[in-house]
Amino acid sequence: MGYREGNELFVKDSNQKSCILVIIADGFEETETIVFLSLFRQAGLCVKSVGLTSGLISSAHGVWLMPDLTLTDVDRLIHTMFISVVILPEGRESLARLERDPRVHRLLRQVVAQRGQIVTGREGLRVPRAAAVWVGEADKDDDERRMPVLLREPGQSLEVFAQDLIYRLKQLPRT
Repeated sequence: MGYREGNELFVKDSNQKSCILVIIADGFEETETIVFLSLFRQAGLCVKSVGLTSGLISSAHGVWLMPDLTLTDVDRLIHTMFISVVILPEGRESLARLERDPRVHRLLRQVVAQRGQIVTGREGLRVPRAAAVWVGEADKDDDERRMPVLLREPGQSLEVFAQDLIYRLKQLPRT
């Protein structure tokens, strides 16, 4: 099973099931969530929305979404599937809930241990920091660079960022 390192996403070989998870909680940013889910699905990638709880979850602007899975479901699946990317959409309330949930911390640490990556915005960096998923010892001035987190470039549209992620996931050679 090969990996490709650097600034690109880590993906195991095609013989193993690989999936992208979008973790949401009440107060999530619906535009970001829907763009990732729809574009990744249109590209033929395995992507699942994951809620902290079962049932409908309310976005920051009152849009309701029924997640595909719960964190409990993911706990059962993590040993049978490679999670290449975890996306933490923006949304102040949602990120606060994710930051406080030890199950999210455990999932992020497992994904990073499997050489997966985390995608979030600048505000969302507090969640992987709380989960302590740094690659090496964290230095306060340098911890962003050491974390296995991909951030959208300033000024880059969400759609372009998502397309870039899709391209990288689909172009990685399988070794």
